[in-house]
Amino acid sequence: MGGDADREPEARARWRRRESVLWRHAIDVVVILPEGAAEPISLAGTGAMVWDLLAEPASLSELVATFTEVYPDDPGTIARDVATLLETLQSFDAIEAA
Repeated sequence: MGGDADREPEARARWRRRESVLWRHAIDVVVILPEGAAEPISLAGTGAMVWDLLAEPASLSELVATFTEVYPDDPGTIARDVATLLETLQSFDAIEAA
């Protein structure tokens, strides 16, 4: 098997930041530079919050639970948005399975 299905974050998988990723908090964003990336990536708002939460291994469902405590949005919408962010971070090799 291969392709995009291998990159989809599973609800039970636990994710963490890759240690090789350079990053820094800026005013309202977290700027990350994964190893081998041509340019830095800015994570604002909930993206920055996810990055902070991934200092410790966390599953998609754990991240969603944290966000549903903070934001009144539909949990399904939150889950889709966080899953999309995790997929994006995986595509840049910024996170890894814990």
